[in-house]
Amino acid sequence: MIALEQPEIAAPKAVANERRTYLKELLSNQIWQSANFISKGLLFLLLTPLMLKRWGADGYGLFGLSSSLLVSMALTDGGVRSLTRIRLTEALRNNDEAEFRRALSEGLLTFVAVLGLATILAAGFAATGWMGILLKLPAGGQLVLVTTVILTGISMTTTLALEPLAARGRLSETKAANTWGAIAALPVCGVAVWFHASILTVVILNSLCLIVPNVVLMINAGIHSQLPSLKGLNCKPSVIFHTLFSGIWYYATTIAGTVKTHGLTFIVSHLAGPAEAGVFYFMLRMTETIGNLGSTASETSLASLASTKEPAERGEKFHHCWLYVALFCLPGAVIFAFQGNWMLHLWFRHQDFLWVVGVGMAIFGLAGAFSRVIVNASMGLQLVKTAAISNLGEATTNIVCAIIGYKLAGLPGVLIGGCIGALIMLLPAGKIAALCGEKFFGAFVRPLSGLSLAIALIVITQAAAIFTNSIIVRFASFAFAGVITLSQWRRLHR
Repeated sequence: MIALEQPEIAAPKAVANERRTYLKELLSNQIWQSANFISKGLLFLLLTPLMLKRWGADGYGLFGLSSSLLVSMALTDGGVRSLTRIRLTEALRNNDEAEFRRALSEGLLTFVAVLGLATILAAGFAATGWMGILLKLPAGGQLVLVTTVILTGISMTTTLALEPLAARGRLSETKAANTWGAIAALPVCGVAVWFHASILTVVILNSLCLIVPNVVLMINAGIHSQLPSLKGLNCKPSVIFHTLFSGIWYYATTIAGTVKTHGLTFIVSHLAGPAEAGVFYFMLRMTETIGNLGSTASETSLASLASTKEPAERGEKFHHCWLYVALFCLPGAVIFAFQGNWMLHLWFRHQDFLWVVGVGMAIFGLAGAFSRVIVNASMGLQLVKTAAISNLGEATTNIVCAIIGYKLAGLPGVLIGGCIGALIMLLPAGKIAALCGEKFFGAFVRPLSGLSLAIALIVITQAAAIFTNSIIVRFASFAFAGVITLSQWRRLHR
């Protein structure tokens, strides 16, 4: 009788331990991602006035284009990173060490090959002069962008090499390494700009600060030992093509995600020049507090959902992830909606912004967060093709509407027009809900009821703050929103 009862007791314990591990990683990932975002955000918030003074509007715009290119280099991913993480997760679930090594090696080989091609194309584009003409770059701008391509390629390769950690549910360690790099970049780049360093020098220093911690973590985690020797590595072109073909739908989501965000910076540069693109890039980085930072929990759900078989368990994990995302997105959206215009004028005092710019930033951020959650959850639930097609439709719609929006209302029009396509993502969202054993309302709307009072309090305080010119009152309203968010965060972990 005792022997029969043990599995019944052990199973709940195993489930409870797994849940604790998942929640712990969710918490660690959010903390490190927050620290990472704050560190990178401070680089721009604190150094933007000095950069404008040292380099002028066009120079700052060039640095913004370089930074957008750094993010846009995700287009060279080829879907390899997400595909590799899924393959590594499956290999771990099946205890297949050989498949684990093969998946990691083929992912890295394919990635390096694609990056090499991208570097050659970028260099050729610059050599012909077309890069400078289309983006209206100042002198030396083409060299800055080509250097960005090369260094970002190296950084992305080291990040891909850390995917074994993410597959094992240790994504937060990768985020921690990247955060320490971002923290180091602030004083390093700050001192460089202070002493009149060129834009190229600052770009190089910033990239090195991000690369070195990844390499250190890769060595400390022993990942190099998980790779076969060069002698045993299958370097045939067929391996590269097979990996790219297998990851084609993952790649489609990468293209869509990049084009509809940082791709807009290049469109603004083409329409109005680098100075205007620099202002838009600043707005874009602010909205990332919602679209990227707020939705970071969805990255943890990718591997977790991929290893979950029961609809009820899937639903529980997705609900917790969705609440995390909502908790860290909605307060920021409320702040931008009411005070976004005022916040922008702290850095761009002589820039004229329509009052609706804050609302545009809020909607743009929320649309990006929703889309990111849907894409990541779809990957974990084998819905990547549906999500990719919807994501491409979303991106196409956003680009067209953003261009129209700029013609009608300037930069606020880009923000509002650039998020209309998110409505298309309702299709894969419904399928995700079904796989979690629920309808759309039950999976996405009902879980938010627990946050309604907290969000209402934030709305009231932010609405009241806009009727005063006191900077102390305005920042106090930000602090109050932070306190409310932290209290709700604690509640999620009880």
